[in-house]
Amino acid sequence: MRPQLVLLALCILAVAVLTAGGMAMRSVSRIWLRHWVEQQLRGSRAALAYLERPQRLIIAASATVALLLVLSGSLIATDYAYQPLRLAGALALFAAAAVVLGQLLPRAIARRFAPGVAALLSPLLEAAAIVTSPIVAAGRWASRPFDRKVERSDDPDRDTIQDLLREGELEGVGEREEMEIITGVMSFGEKLVRDVMIPRAEIFAIDRSASAREVAEEFATSAFSRVPVYEGTLDHVVGMVHAFDVLKTGGERHAALRPVAIAQDATPCSELLFRMLRRSQHLALVQDAQQRTVGLVTLEDLLEELVGDIRDEHDEPAPRAEG
Repeated sequence: MRPQLVLLALCILAVAVLTAGGMAMRSVSRIWLRHWVEQQLRGSRAALAYLERPQRLIIAASATVALLLVLSGSLIATDYAYQPLRLAGALALFAAAAVVLGQLLPRAIARRFAPGVAALLSPLLEAAAIVTSPIVAAGRWASRPFDRKVERSDDPDRDTIQDLLREGELEGVGEREEMEIITGVMSFGEKLVRDVMIPRAEIFAIDRSASAREVAEEFATSAFSRVPVYEGTLDHVVGMVHAFDVLKTGGERHAALRPVAIAQDATPCSELLFRMLRRSQHLALVQDAQQRTVGLVTLEDLLEELVGDIRDEHDEPAPRAEG
């Protein structure tokens, strides 16, 4: 195989990787990016860089892609410098391969698997940003006189987006439910656990001193599948009981206690949601700074704040307006 063909194949592969990385960083939600940074997961450095300067990694990826395409064109031109027809054919073939294999396919894959692709390729984007930093800096310096007239922020104003959503709903662009979901996603990152929790006075809990039969009766008369168990007061919750465990015992013996998550009332909802999803937890006790129980929040509560009301087969359907 000719060395030039190997170099061209490597260039297309590099273009595909950088294109996929840039598209993944644009497609992944900022909630996921903040989660990576907080948990210091793989790619957290690039995620932090993207959050601080969203365009930096994207521009670096685009600049590197442009350099690779120029390099590829130079290789082809060197081979067919004195053969115009072959040169045109080779360039057309390379352009088709670059568009399909280097752009369209990587973009589709990156949009479909954005979190995983972003985590995998973010170190390469960070390296590309370092390598192309002189070129990017020179380009910004050259364009500075034109940038002074128009000041732009990296992110659209939240109020502007909400206005557009309302206009879209009025003009029939989107359904009301879809607009509510988008609005909920936008505001979810700002909410704290105390904003969505069930207050202490409304918590349904079981005293640890209750007999197995009493626990079974409590579940039979309630609509809850998971109930916290306390010792003395709600400030001393020792775990929770699952209805399935109670059903297995038949009320003949105490069901095993399961651990319950603990969250501070000032914890962001997004942080608690990721923690509960990662640990497969469905119920969290909310405490204040003095470690007193002030409320309770479930995984369903958090998801409903994010996407709206969640109904199952046991919920009564909402009445539909006539006309």
